Amino acid sequence: MTTLALAKKKWARKMRDAGTKWKKGVTGKGSAYGKGLATFLGVTSISPEVVRRYTEGIEAVTPEEFQSAIRGKEDKWARRLREALT
Repeated sequence: MTTLALAKKKWARKMRDAGTKWKKGVTGKGSAYGKGLATFLGVTSISPEVVRRYTEGIEAVTPEEFQSAIRGKEDKWARRLREALT
């Protein structure tokens, strides 16, 4: 059986090189983001301004900045998981 301590270690290990993967996964996906939101909300379309802001936000963050922002956050991740599930 796994434990929260083991899950934290796994999260930290998986996040070690997440910046590049994250950037590749979100770049150029503004249209898909808008379609997904529209489906979630049950509407036909999302404001182009929302999609533009999403795209600008993605473009403004480098893989290195993303990596720096999540580095060492395994304790926060575990705390928030516990809060969400209890």
